[in-house]
Amino acid sequence: MNFSVSTLRTRISRRALAYVLAVAMPFLSAILLQHAAFLHPIPFGPYFLTIVLIATIGGLAPSLLALAVSILARYLFPIAGSPLFPLSHTDAMRYIFLLLCAVIISLIANRVQRSQSKLEHALADLHERTDALIESLSAGKCASWTIDLGLRQSARWYSGSYPVFGRPFAEVERLPSLEPLLHPEDQPRLAAVREAMRTHDTPIVFEHRVPWPNGELHWLEMRATRIPGPGCRWRGITVDITERKLTEAALLRSEKLAAMGRLASTIAHEINNPLEAVTNLLYIVGTDPELSSATASYIATADRELARLGHITRLTLGFVRSTGVITKVDVANTIDDVLAVFHHRLEMKNIEVVRHYEPGVLVSIAPHELRQIATNLIANATDALPTTGGTLAITISTDRDTAVILVEDNGSGIADHHLPRIFEPFFTTREEVGTGIGLWVTRELVEKYSGAITVESGNLASGNLTAGNLLAPATRFRVELPLAL
Repeated sequence: MNFSVSTLRTRISRRALAYVLAVAMPFLSAILLQHAAFLHPIPFGPYFLTIVLIATIGGLAPSLLALAVSILARYLFPIAGSPLFPLSHTDAMRYIFLLLCAVIISLIANRVQRSQSKLEHALADLHERTDALIESLSAGKCASWTIDLGLRQSARWYSGSYPVFGRPFAEVERLPSLEPLLHPEDQPRLAAVREAMRTHDTPIVFEHRVPWPNGELHWLEMRATRIPGPGCRWRGITVDITERKLTEAALLRSEKLAAMGRLASTIAHEINNPLEAVTNLLYIVGTDPELSSATASYIATADRELARLGHITRLTLGFVRSTGVITKVDVANTIDDVLAVFHHRLEMKNIEVVRHYEPGVLVSIAPHELRQIATNLIANATDALPTTGGTLAITISTDRDTAVILVEDNGSGIADHHLPRIFEPFFTTREEVGTGIGLWVTRELVEKYSGAITVESGNLASGNLTAGNLLAPATRFRVELPLAL
């Protein structure tokens, strides 16, 4: 619409200018003929140029007006010694010639203007389509390209494409190959795809990873078809499919967790049935008055271990079937309850437990979920500690309106290259015993209550381990939760 209005205004301006010139230029030509003696042999020359110019600019009607004004101007400003009336046969033929020139040039100019108008419309449509394509490429995180795999290998990335490599395409085009931009594990596959493009005409689909300069890892999908004709030229697109890959991975993790939850629920339920029977039998045996004191002690110990096992199965069922009832929970009491569950394991590994509790720290949370957070962190610390000289320090404090829980140990620590992935589901460094979901579940639970969890590992400068223990804390988990109002 804007283009049509602009074109109409231009045409109106040209037509108005043509009418003004049709009146003014014949008089200027007549005056020029009066004062320029060298033009007297060709008295109709200036009028001819005037009519040609006006016919080109405005078409037939202004050129006819220019012809009529030319006759009038020649009468008002005659050349000395040149009779005007009656018109000679030569002058009449000249005026007829001027008329024919005006008609022919007007028709040609009209045809040229129509062609120009069509061309302008086509260019405007092309610009609109190009802008739409550029917007689509950017919105779809897509890059369009053409590659020539002949003797002189070259690639062209079209303007407006999304920067799928995280850098300008001018920089990409200067590279002899895309291999340096790909993840090292995907570079050999790109070479194989390029060889297939040289020898086959089948459309290709190729997924690969690209590390961006800012450290992000992106997934790309390349689709291409061969251009008919000589040579080996391909045209295609490259799409950033990182979000799709992350969604697929999240869906897969959810399916695995759902399957694990169903399995855990089944196992816990099946364990509970024999546990109840054994607990009842131990109670009956314990009431026998003829039992020796040693046997009674063994039965009491077995009963306590069965109670601990029952508590573990209830925690498992609590993970699968969360009630979600949020109350004010004392953090220190919950931590002590979890430590009581781990009492046997801590004793077996001779682990010293150091507590630094600020009294009265309350958070609003489902109690079983706080127990789950503490259980996962304490279990990991216990597994990381050696059988001698191990220390587990737990600190509970407040920082403004936030409860802070520190779980520190002087165990083996976490390798630097594992730290970025420590909270990923199913990632574990203990393949034989670990499931890889504990810390992921912990982070999900903490963030569910608008909290945060961080981890540090290495030779930490300060900690809350006992002063007599010369080993500095190797790993520290910090959990922050909003204080209960």
